Amino acid sequence: MDDPAACVWVRVMKATDLRDGAPTAVFPKGLPVLLIRGGDGEVRAFANRCPHMGCPLSRGSLDGHILRCPCHDWRFDTGTGAFLDAPEIRLPRYELKTSDGDIHINITKAAA
Repeated sequence: MDDPAACVWVRVMKATDLRDGAPTAVFPKGLPVLLIRGGDGEVRAFANRCPHMGCPLSRGSLDGHILRCPCHDWRFDTGTGAFLDAPEIRLPRYELKTSDGDIHINITKAAA
């Protein structure tokens, strides 16, 4: 983000409430966001919609670092957001930070 003053940070949940390996939907200001805590302990935030048909990815399954869409089995790398069968397709990713034990999402703009 070029202008940090233009960022809109929204608290979405306590960091301790996010379970490892459990895709979790949050809705900062109504925006569908998917939170995932990977095996490395890092939390990532992506758009909670599959780019194929818009299915909610929070209903999908996580196997290691691979997230599987519940509707048509599209598989995404949760480290990069890339679709495994066509890496040029990626889940939009949101910047996040943890402050005072809470997870905050920058809802200003998702990175492609």
